[in-house]
Amino acid sequence: MVFFFFCCRSRCGAQRKRERGRGREREKVESGSRSATRVHRQGFERQIEKETDGGAAGEEGANRRGKRNLDRFPRRPRLVRMSYCTSAPMVTHTCETLLSKCEIPIIDLAHMGTERCPQKGVVKQVASKLLRALSEKGLALLVNHGIPECKMKAAYRALDAFCELPEETRAKYERVSPDNHGYVKPGMEKFSDEMELRHTFNVTGCGRILPEDEVHGFRSAVDELTRDFKQLATMLLNALSVGLEQSHDFLLSKHAHILGPGNASTMRLLYYPPLGAPVQGLTRCGAHCDYGTFTLLAQDCEGGLEIQTGERWARVGHLPGAILVNTGELLGHWTNGQLPALRHRVVVPEHCGRGRHSIAFFVHPDDDIPIEPLDTKITIANQETTPCRLQKKKRSVLTAYQHLQRRFRETYAS
Repeated sequence: MVFFFFCCRSRCGAQRKRERGRGREREKVESGSRSATRVHRQGFERQIEKETDGGAAGEEGANRRGKRNLDRFPRRPRLVRMSYCTSAPMVTHTCETLLSKCEIPIIDLAHMGTERCPQKGVVKQVASKLLRALSEKGLALLVNHGIPECKMKAAYRALDAFCELPEETRAKYERVSPDNHGYVKPGMEKFSDEMELRHTFNVTGCGRILPEDEVHGFRSAVDELTRDFKQLATMLLNALSVGLEQSHDFLLSKHAHILGPGNASTMRLLYYPPLGAPVQGLTRCGAHCDYGTFTLLAQDCEGGLEIQTGERWARVGHLPGAILVNTGELLGHWTNGQLPALRHRVVVPEHCGRGRHSIAFFVHPDDDIPIEPLDTKITIANQETTPCRLQKKKRSVLTAYQHLQRRFRETYAS
């Protein structure tokens, strides 16, 4: 028995040694094969480079032989940049945006407090960032602004439902000059010689006529949002006043009746319908500057917004949940061009088969406020203080109402 035990043990040990030896041989063979593959591939690629350096003929030769042989040695696939959108399938998107190049300031409004109880230290920091952004770029993206995205989506759905109504029903709510409240059908408003395709519904105050009977929930969706945008506009007017080294209510006193009688501030719901194919001479919104103090803009994931930077146009891009603020003509007049109005447009994007929604809140001063340079100054970090005052020219000074009506006559001219 003892002898049999030792014999079995010896046989098992010898078998394990043979298996280890065969494993080492396989590893050598596989390692050599991989090395040979690398050497063969590197040599083949060098051969292709030589043939390519030889000119067009070499390039054709490389293409014929290289494609056939390199297919046996597949390279790691390249990553494709995608455009992400929750409301539509992913598409390959190669358009570079200012946001993707980190050329748009992003300002965090968290912890600013309220109009009645502002956090002065935070307000001062926001004021400095906002003033620099508007003076250098004309715009900024606001995050943690306090307006839930679900409210914006509810407004988008309400406008979609309104646009699906028969044309004769929509006509009952059309804008009637000089009042800016109501529905603006495609082609009624023009900023360029091109045909502009968009549906618009302007809301100039709470309690105005809205299509609640035809679209249940339209009023609740709109009224809540107008109050939220008004509160955000008030916070920014406070910050701008501090940035201009004035009392916090310096600009608030000029915008005392936002969304009330005697003030033209407007919340605008916009819908740009999709196109089956690109159409020559058709755009979404022509190039223009906004007429008021500043504008707050929320948009869905669909792009198309461009701003003018020097002699070229640049795509802005989309930051989910953020609200864009851009300067208007009156802020440029008041600051003697130190905060110039931003010229912008909305083009039909490459993926034209999708629609676009946006909400613009145009902040205007009270109707009787004169439009002339303010006796103030702008201080930008690391820059000299710049006075905003102009020598008064011998011309009549327009009020905010007169300025706006003149612009409306240009925009809605037949």
